Amino acid sequence: MKPVTYIGLLFCALISFPAVAQIPIKWGTDYWQDYTNYDGSGFYNELVHKIFPEPEYVIDIHYYPWKRAVNNILQGTIDMTGAMYKTSELYHSNRPVIIDRVVMVSHVDDALKQDFLSDKLGAYRSGYEDMVFYPYLEEATMGLEVEDSHKGLNLLALKKIDFYVGADSLVQSALDERDDKSEYEITEIGSFELYWSFALNEHGLALKTKFDEQIEILRKQGVLARLYHKYDLTMPF
Repeated sequence: MKPVTYIGLLFCALISFPAVAQIPIKWGTDYWQDYTNYDGSGFYNELVHKIFPEPEYVIDIHYYPWKRAVNNILQGTIDMTGAMYKTSELYHSNRPVIIDRVVMVSHVDDALKQDFLSDKLGAYRSGYEDMVFYPYLEEATMGLEVEDSHKGLNLLALKKIDFYVGADSLVQSALDERDDKSEYEITEIGSFELYWSFALNEHGLALKTKFDEQIEILRKQGVLARLYHKYDLTMPF
């Protein structure tokens, strides 16, 4: 083989490999309409791919029930999830990703007040016991865990429970699919800031650092504001 030909083949072989090693990310989440749609669309999907772009990062998304996603990140079997309340057991983004209202749903003809729940049976989304239900309802003594807002509202419609508590965005999405929407009373009982969250290990810390750096870049470029506007969300900072 001629030297020139050999050098040419060697050059082609070298440039065929990526200059930077790809960084794998295992993202665990539940399905949240318009946030983590299965087809790759949604606010969270777009945000993640803007912050961790290919080919530098390879994102492997896994869908779980929310409680399982929380348990997995606490155990370090996934690298990140979003969004969560702050806890010392995880790394979190410097800035909140979303701010949502906490609401209580009851029947219009039996609208409940926060101070009169001691003998009432409520329900909450799986994984929200320590995040939403008891922190905001000090008088509540009985809480039932359900898979999602749809299941909670179904139980409420059947009068198996007296009220349902959850994040307003999820509750509204579930109510919009019901024909009996007008039969329910929604009471705001608080609000919470939710942060992108990372496993408490070296890889999680590296991803958190990248997230915080990139979110600031996107904010200064105006990209972040346009993304929030696209999904009719309020940018929390």
